[in-house]
Amino acid sequence: MVEKTESVLMDMKETFDFDIVALTDVKNRRGQYMVKWKYNVGSTNERWRKIALPTGRGVPGAVMKSGKTMVVQDISETEIATSLFRYPILRMERLKSFVAFPIWNDDEEVIGILLMGNRRERAFNEAEYKAIKQYVETTLRQQILKELMVNE
Repeated sequence: MVEKTESVLMDMKETFDFDIVALTDVKNRRGQYMVKWKYNVGSTNERWRKIALPTGRGVPGAVMKSGKTMVVQDISETEIATSLFRYPILRMERLKSFVAFPIWNDDEEVIGILLMGNRRERAFNEAEYKAIKQYVETTLRQQILKELMVNE
């Protein structure tokens, strides 16, 4: 099942022209969420494996808090640029733009965060965004739910 999830992420990377596509695992331990990157396609190193973020930290924390997609076309034009140490995956991978989606289960709980980024500035038009969102909501979400069912 792991290979299938990774192949879906690889397909997203190639289809939508991203440098990196990464997916977190969200664990709830006594009311405290811990987020770790579970899959990463396109990374320049293995340091992403060591990143563990408590509730509200980094890109996953921002997406979990809002429950909404985060689209940044040029990091240098945001407050993120002045505090990159709070966004380790962006800093380590030298990302300049990204889209991050919450992945929901059927109980309306966030079960993962998908990060797709580029090492260059990138403007996302409405058609691209809709196509990515459709893929996330159908193909990727269904694959993650299948994986969770197998692992339970």
